[in-house]
Amino acid sequence: MSFEIKEENFALMTKELLTNLGFKVVKEQHHVEHGENKIGLCVKFDSKIFLQPRYAPSELMFVECRSGKIEGSKEIAELDQLINTANKNESYAERIGGEISGGIFVYNGGGEFIPQEMVDLAAASKPRNFCWDIHRIFFYTMKVFSHSILENWVSESKLGFVLTEQEISKQFEPKNYNTTRFIGVRYSELSENLEIYFSYFCDCVKDPKEATLGINSLHKEHVEKILDDAYENLQYITKKFYPRSKKNVTIEIHSLSGFTEDAENGAKLYAPHYKNWKEMNIEELKIDEHTLFKYSVIPWEAVMDYAFTKRTRKHTHQPKEIPENLLRIEKNFADEIREGVKTEEIKEQFTNKKFTLQEEKSYLGYRTMLLAHSTKIPIKQRLILFSASSLKSPRRDTVDALVSELKKDTQYNYTWIGILSGAGFSLRNLEYIQNFNYPGFGLGLIDSITKRLHVNRKTEEGRYMEKMLLSECIT
Repeated sequence: MSFEIKEENFALMTKELLTNLGFKVVKEQHHVEHGENKIGLCVKFDSKIFLQPRYAPSELMFVECRSGKIEGSKEIAELDQLINTANKNESYAERIGGEISGGIFVYNGGGEFIPQEMVDLAAASKPRNFCWDIHRIFFYTMKVFSHSILENWVSESKLGFVLTEQEISKQFEPKNYNTTRFIGVRYSELSENLEIYFSYFCDCVKDPKEATLGINSLHKEHVEKILDDAYENLQYITKKFYPRSKKNVTIEIHSLSGFTEDAENGAKLYAPHYKNWKEMNIEELKIDEHTLFKYSVIPWEAVMDYAFTKRTRKHTHQPKEIPENLLRIEKNFADEIREGVKTEEIKEQFTNKKFTLQEEKSYLGYRTMLLAHSTKIPIKQRLILFSASSLKSPRRDTVDALVSELKKDTQYNYTWIGILSGAGFSLRNLEYIQNFNYPGFGLGLIDSITKRLHVNRKTEEGRYMEKMLLSECIT
């Protein structure tokens, strides 16, 4: 292992990694006491995107960096002394907002070059200290890098979002590993499929002398546990949001402790048959030796430099924010239809008269996304758009109730209702629309992603509604 990075440069790179990983710098290059007990960094984890690494203190922590050859346990002993001195100094604790919960010793070399007595002293320290070696640094750097890549990936699509880092629901061997994931979702304009990208990070929560040893490599059964998690999430995404969308799925796994040969090289053979992926309209599942990343001796420096560029983070959401994201997509397409009404590309089809936009209102508590009418004699008509995300399930019953409510207003001869969805429609809803036949009412289910309109073409109302929205929707 080469030690070419100067210590001050390595410290700057460590600070860059920590801040991008979600640690807030509280103090740097400061003294615990006047002119004495100098410490490099004091940080605290504070991120809405990343989860705090398990192999680290939980609250305020001191961080020290070292390059070059080390011997004995001097560095950890000094770090431990600094922490205890700081915690005994009430004015210091008050100044930074609390006691120090532990420390991180970051080493620019492999764990095999860290003396065993240093590792033992760190583990025995109270508060606990942790040693990070070059493998763990690269592992965390690639987590930041992968998130940036996902952000850029989803930004290429009109529908695109990244879910914040989450722990997998069923952790395997939690005393040895902690596994988390990012999920990226986007719509492919080219293939018209939904593309879903899973990025898993399996952190070995052992000391640097053990973390990358072969005995901790992930086996096939560990990879299968991760496949279980991906399958469960795909079931949720399919059932809740995209029941009919065809999907291409990629699964990548980053393992600090690497993989056994059969787990890595055989993934492309056993993964496709491990679950019934077809039941969720998955046309392509990609997982192979090129999507499984192991962290041993890797030229991490250049990648680390690239990992902190080209990121926006505007597409990353909490899982609970997905409905809001879908509503935004629906509103955006409603605005496109509104523009079509204004420019008169969308007209009523009986006399080819324009629609006049009206003030939005609510029916049965559901707010309209667009309300317009044409009251030229002899036929009076209105166009109403609703958000599918806001309609109570089952939507078929809700639509029937809305039609009954709208029937009460007898001043219109025809009413055109559009239901906009940012997540497509279930087979039942599509069957419902094919049989929709209320005289004087045209109903269209509008996919806000594909811009496809579903109507009952057997009825006059359905055919007229299709013609009306042809300029905006691809039928």
